[in-house]
Amino acid sequence: MRAFHDRRWPRWATLLLPLLMTAATASADTTGAKQTKPAQVKPKAASKPAPAAPTKQAVAKTRKKKRATTKKRRKSTKRPRRRKPKPRLAGSKAGEPNDSVRRQLTGEHPNHSNAKPTESAELKALREVDQELFPPTMSPSWNQQLQPAAKTTTVDLSGLPDGTDAQAVPKTAANPAHSWLAKLTPPDFPVRYDPAVVEYLKFYKDTPRGRRLIAAFVRKSGRYRKAIVDLLRHYGMPEDILWLALVESAFNPTIHSHAGAAGLWQFMPATGRIYGLTVNRRVDERLDPERATHAALRHLKDLHKRFGAWELAFAAYNMGYGGLLGSIRKFNTNDYWELRRLEAGLPYETALYVPKIMAIAIAANNCKLFGCDAITLDAPAKFGAVGQVKAEVGPGTKLAKVAKAVGLKPAKLAALNPHIIGHRLPPLQQSTLPRKAWTVYVPTSTAPKAINKLPLASAPPSLGVHTVRWGENLAAVAAAYGTSSGFLEQLNDLFPHQSTRPGTQLFVPRGRTPKPDRKIAEELGRVAVVPDHAFDYADRRRVFYEPVFGDTVEDVARVCGVTAGEIRRWNHLDRHARLQRGMRLQLFIPTDQQPANVLLFEEATVDLITVESPKFFSHVNGPRGRQRVEITARAGDTWRKLGRRYGQSVSSLERINHKSRRSKLRPGDKVVVYAKDSALPKPPKTNGGKSTNAKPDGVANPLSATPQKQTPAKPDLAKPQPGQRATDKPGTTPLRATAATK
Repeated sequence: MRAFHDRRWPRWATLLLPLLMTAATASADTTGAKQTKPAQVKPKAASKPAPAAPTKQAVAKTRKKKRATTKKRRKSTKRPRRRKPKPRLAGSKAGEPNDSVRRQLTGEHPNHSNAKPTESAELKALREVDQELFPPTMSPSWNQQLQPAAKTTTVDLSGLPDGTDAQAVPKTAANPAHSWLAKLTPPDFPVRYDPAVVEYLKFYKDTPRGRRLIAAFVRKSGRYRKAIVDLLRHYGMPEDILWLALVESAFNPTIHSHAGAAGLWQFMPATGRIYGLTVNRRVDERLDPERATHAALRHLKDLHKRFGAWELAFAAYNMGYGGLLGSIRKFNTNDYWELRRLEAGLPYETALYVPKIMAIAIAANNCKLFGCDAITLDAPAKFGAVGQVKAEVGPGTKLAKVAKAVGLKPAKLAALNPHIIGHRLPPLQQSTLPRKAWTVYVPTSTAPKAINKLPLASAPPSLGVHTVRWGENLAAVAAAYGTSSGFLEQLNDLFPHQSTRPGTQLFVPRGRTPKPDRKIAEELGRVAVVPDHAFDYADRRRVFYEPVFGDTVEDVARVCGVTAGEIRRWNHLDRHARLQRGMRLQLFIPTDQQPANVLLFEEATVDLITVESPKFFSHVNGPRGRQRVEITARAGDTWRKLGRRYGQSVSSLERINHKSRRSKLRPGDKVVVYAKDSALPKPPKTNGGKSTNAKPDGVANPLSATPQKQTPAKPDLAKPQPGQRATDKPGTTPLRATAATK
């Protein structure tokens, strides 16, 4: 023990050693007391076998499960990435464009049914027959086929050989192969057995394909045959004009062509409107078989009165009234068959249109000879039977309400009424055909019950109607009636951002009086940016017009009583470019003039800002937290360094200063930047709390008490400056109007 103490231990060890020895003695005493009792020895448990190493399959399964769990967690927390489109194979069809984005880009929205063009099997077969029998080429063989045969084999419009008396009936034709033509029963409109007509008849009579095709035509005619024939008798027209509808649409009332025609009679939108059909974004009556038939028969009757021959009337129906009239004047002949023979006399389609109608009409009147006498016609569909298959419904009624009253699903009701495009019946439009309500077709069995449940056409409307004025967009209409643009879009089945043309009738909340134009301007907060040229007229006042997409400068000039040249001069407009939504045109109209049906904002209700004035830059850059400052380049400055310093991209600096990023900056060059407020140095403060006149490096600080020298900004010329004359440009002659000085 002495040896232990003789060692040289650290002082802390010598102090800690007695404490450790005391604790060891106490622990020994306790252990001895516990060992007085016999210790009970527990038997050792059998050792467990070591777990077997996992197999490769188990490890792979565990890893796969972990990966699936991680992938699922990432999907729930992160936004899925857009997959890159796969490259298209050579010769594959192009993808379908996004119609919604295209409408917003072009600003043009369809004002009629915009269904995709379709072609039925019958129309496709007719087109293939035309190309097979009469190839659309200018080869001599095709021209020879279009030329009439000799007079001995030509049959006149009366159905008799040319040059014979109308009382005499030919026993046989000069050509024995055509002797069967004399036995045919002609239709009730005049025909001529031209070589093209005979070629069609031979195809329908002698070929299995032609016999199947004419049988399909006759079978499909059963759907609307009786209804169309009844209307033909009502108008006093030949009944076999029925087959013109077959050539046009194959009796499909919902078909659309690539040219924009639609319906049973393939009306173009403009022609349909002329003959009383409502054609807009919510109702397209070209798809209504009854109203389209009325309009088509009136159109054909007018054409027949003008030209005097059914061949010319049919040709004008196909190629247009103006086109046929131009051909008649050009070649100085009113004979359809002569125009058909002449080079460039008629279009290829029109040259075959009339022979095609005649051949089908002849074959339909001689079913036994053409093998279609045992055909069962399609079930007839009636239209025009009041109280049975159609109901008169007032404007503003939802189609869902009509479907509920009828007991049909909305999709089935929409299939019965393809002419109704929107979800709600629109306001009544002015048309040639008088109406007090809209026609909705319902099943015959439920029509009486449905009419009792639907609101009467004479009942007071549940919504108000507003007629759009010139210069009035949807936001202005919403502000006038205290509602939102989105609500009006939903109420009137409008596309997002769709512009409404003047004269359009919109549904608005009922019982609300529109606010005056002054209140509308205050709610919308109109700001007008005007050119930096001042105009002052003693006898005129300044107003502002906001264009709607589709407006032209000529339209605005006409409705506001000024000239198009004046509008372009007042607003610096290009004569070839289109007006865009969001522009504000300043107009100077006579003081005592108030244009009707035009939304104009008076000068007092508009915040005027001159281009490139201090107010202009504050208006443009202020909401974005930026200021326009002019800096002086220092040694070593580059466009990229300036962009980083003031929080602006290099491309923006290029655009502002009209200089390329590749151009070098020299010390002392003036550069304009739209700097962020946080990037501008704050002026130091003195003890009194006022800013000092210390100038930051290279910056004309707009925040300093004493402004530094900057490029003088253009004065605000929203109002004429004192002593300035009304001129187009500084140094030019005065305007035509009386100039005054202020």
